[in-house]
Amino acid sequence: MPSSLPDFALPMPAEDFLRDYWQKKPLFMPAAASGLDSPDADTLAGLALEDGVEARIIQGAGNGPWKLLQGPLEESVFEGLGEENWTLLVQSVDHFLTETSLLLDCFNFLPNWRLEDIMMSYATQGGSVGAHFDRYDVFLIQASGTRRWQIGDVCDDHSPRLPHPDLKLLSDMTVREEFIAQPGDVLYLPPGVAHHGVAEDSDCITWSVGFRAPDYQMLMAEIAGECLAEADSVLFSDPQRTVVSNPAVLSDTDRQQLVRGALDLLTPEAIENAVYRWLSTPRQDGLEFAVDDHHIRLRDAQIALVRHGSTRLLMQGNRVWLNGEAHSLTEQQRPLVQLLASQRRFTHNELEAVMTEAAQELLHDWIEQGYFAPL
Repeated sequence: MPSSLPDFALPMPAEDFLRDYWQKKPLFMPAAASGLDSPDADTLAGLALEDGVEARIIQGAGNGPWKLLQGPLEESVFEGLGEENWTLLVQSVDHFLTETSLLLDCFNFLPNWRLEDIMMSYATQGGSVGAHFDRYDVFLIQASGTRRWQIGDVCDDHSPRLPHPDLKLLSDMTVREEFIAQPGDVLYLPPGVAHHGVAEDSDCITWSVGFRAPDYQMLMAEIAGECLAEADSVLFSDPQRTVVSNPAVLSDTDRQQLVRGALDLLTPEAIENAVYRWLSTPRQDGLEFAVDDHHIRLRDAQIALVRHGSTRLLMQGNRVWLNGEAHSLTEQQRPLVQLLASQRRFTHNELEAVMTEAAQELLHDWIEQGYFAPL
């Protein structure tokens, strides 16, 4: 019998989790996930060899020494790693393996734009990425093997680090809690919480569901870029200029006019476009990786259509943003697109309930472009 698709469920009402744990304190959830037998270690290693896939290998234990190998990786790299104390990390696996991305429907108690990606790690015995903290929320899901998690205090950029040019590892971590994660166990960590995971045996695979925490500096850069791209060139002018008493001084009037002229380029429409474009753009473009429709169909025969793992949709009134591009919607198309943006797998009955001729044409176009795959 084929196994089920990836699944996860909170051990409490979502309202309680958000009130008591979200961005507040860790939560260990035994046996909260299932259907995690794919991908296996060979599939992850194969992904790490592909151009355009972000991958890295970390070697080391304890206080080091630690070594980082950045992708793209060559097959020969794996031959000299040995049988312990190394970890392969593959970023955005959900962008390339659509079956993996279906797990993200289980996090629908949060807005879709907050989801970043699913990173996966494969570790040999003793494998670890060292004691560290992340600046975003993360659910660490044990898929195979056993991992020992040690949890520390909340850290920040001033917390002491080990000397390393690329890895931001903590030099000292006081252990406050410790868990042994078996397959199906899930550990939630808020931003900033120090943690250290070590594989207790070989073939240790962990899924890391990371959440997007937009950097306001980066968002401002996106807004500025969007506004400048849409704005006409306007130069400072001063036809009512009078004689100045001190030519070395920037007057308050001139300064205010300069600032006002620059800020006038930040139009509400361009700001909106920048936010939606940025949040609807996937972390990596994996559309060239075909959907394994046969495997998904074997796991759930009710599914008639899946959204490709590299497809991001964000609704905005009568528009939808698909992978960074805006599409205007008719009233006949909107119910379908609302459904497509809300989840990642669809049954025949769900599709038929919102299907019109105009909606069918739009879906056909998106299937042709690889954003969705019929099963």
